[in-house]
Amino acid sequence: MVHMGFSTKADLYAGGPGPGAGVHASSDNVLGLEITYSFTPNWTARLDIGTPVKTDLSGTGNLGPLGRLGGVKGGPAILTLNYSPGMWGPIRPFFGGGMSYLKVFSTSTGALQNLKVDNAFGGAFIVGADWPLRDGYSLTLTLQKVYLKTNATGTVPAMGGAPVTASVRLDPLVSFLAIRKQF
Repeated sequence: MVHMGFSTKADLYAGGPGPGAGVHASSDNVLGLEITYSFTPNWTARLDIGTPVKTDLSGTGNLGPLGRLGGVKGGPAILTLNYSPGMWGPIRPFFGGGMSYLKVFSTSTGALQNLKVDNAFGGAFIVGADWPLRDGYSLTLTLQKVYLKTNATGTVPAMGGAPVTASVRLDPLVSFLAIRKQF
């Protein structure tokens, strides 16, 4: 199970800067798949992908009265290179970094019409631990801080159809609890 908790920040422009206006992206839980490859006992590459994430975008600050601005459905992927110092008692901790990608599949409208959100690349940091069980199985908990910045556009009918552009930081904290099987 993967939980994506977004930490959003937006710079909005509607004919000029929109001071005091912001955007909130709702959290979502999705199913995830992790594929790992161990180069050595200490170095591993991890590719984490998830089922599509659905998030509602709502206005904050000066945009609060508009309520739900729209929604985005996207597919996340995170590729990291990880280092493990070895076993620490019953667990094997690891940490590392890499890159992330969010493919936007669709958007839905709300107070913003004609909403378009760009795909996004960004950086990622990971920390986690494996608890070996038996027969090649283990329980894994990872936390990934992802840095994603995207651009969005739309129009606001409540403001006479004014065009709006935004530079949005999504920056989710991704928590991933999984049962792994090594082959």
